[in-house]
Amino acid sequence: MGRKAESDAALVRVTKERAGDVAYEIAQAHAYRGEADEALAWLDRAFVQKDVELYWIKGDRLLKSLEGDPRYKAFIKKMNLPE
Repeated sequence: MGRKAESDAALVRVTKERAGDVAYEIAQAHAYRGEADEALAWLDRAFVQKDVELYWIKGDRLLKSLEGDPRYKAFIKKMNLPE
C-alpha cells in the first residue's frame, strides 16, 4: 500500500510490546513482507511459547511465501504435520 515506514514502525512496536504473546502473528507479518528468515525465527519462537495460533499454520495465506522454503517444511515436520 506504499506505507512501508508506517508498517515498519508498527511491526517494531508490536514486537517490542507483545513478543511474549503474539509470536505467531509477528511471524505472519514478516512472511507477508517477504522476510523469510525473520518469519521462521518467529515461528520457532511461537513453537517454544506453545502459541495456540500455530493451529492455523497449514493453509495460512499470510505464510504462503514460506511454503517453498526447506526450513518451513522442516518446521512443519517438527510439528508432526503432514506436508
